[in-house]
Amino acid sequence: MATFDKIDTTDIRQLTNSEFVDYADNDVVIIDDLRNFSKLQTIKLDFLLIIVVTSGRVAMKAGKVDSTASCNDIIICQPNTILNECLFSIDFTAKAVCLSAKVARKMLHISDVLDLSFYLKNKPIIHVDKPTMSTFEKYHTLLSEQLLKEDSKYKKQIVGYLVSSFLFCLLSIIEQTNPERTTMHISRSSVLFKQFVELLNSLEVKPRRVDYYSSRLCITTKYLSNICKENSGKTAYEWIVESAVEDINRLLSHSDMSIKEISNYLEFPNLSFFGRFVRAHLGCSPTEYRRRRDIKVEASQRGNQDKENTR
Repeated sequence: MATFDKIDTTDIRQLTNSEFVDYADNDVVIIDDLRNFSKLQTIKLDFLLIIVVTSGRVAMKAGKVDSTASCNDIIICQPNTILNECLFSIDFTAKAVCLSAKVARKMLHISDVLDLSFYLKNKPIIHVDKPTMSTFEKYHTLLSEQLLKEDSKYKKQIVGYLVSSFLFCLLSIIEQTNPERTTMHISRSSVLFKQFVELLNSLEVKPRRVDYYSSRLCITTKYLSNICKENSGKTAYEWIVESAVEDINRLLSHSDMSIKEISNYLEFPNLSFFGRFVRAHLGCSPTEYRRRRDIKVEASQRGNQDKENTR
């Protein structure tokens, strides 16, 4: 058995280079045949991994929980999960959907999904009946079809809603088959982590100081960062920054506000500081980010127009 503190973290970008991946981008990976998954022995995931077992059996240790899955089982490994001691039967086949930690954490901003996250730490395998399994396989097929199509104006939205629908189907199944999850014991650190995420998500403008959130929760900044790391693999500051970057991306991409107005609205001390923050986390200046967005939109529109003209 591997020593946990010496295991390398595998993020979704590393997974995209695997030969058994059928589609991959920075946020979504689709795998139609997971028989070669044994090559991923002993890794720490930095993405959400959903495995749909279609035949055979697999035994593994997900985190510190020994799990065995067979046909019509769905395995859900959350970001920061360590996979270890994986054993596969000869007839094992499965499909998989992987979501980047960023996309997965967006889903975790929903209260019910936070409850699900704590539940899945101890019970990462869900058994479903054949009709439900057929439904999940259809989602997988739809996702594969959409992701393999050429880029279009609405491709990202289509994929996003398909993924959301797929995950809410999982929520529905767990709610029906495991009603006891709502009464299970949740540790104090997990409760505080949930409260932190809900507080962060509730704010229109997110203060970028950890002490703002720790004081609202009546705990120390060090304790808040520790419980965030324990429950999600990310520090409190990393959560805050990621949420702020999402807001910046949204405002730069989908609002008519000037860059100075966005900087003031998000309470940056000055425009220069805002520019450095955006460059550090989005890879370019706010002006360049908008310019690239406009070029991409124009290219997509020209492509759609060309398709219309050839019909």
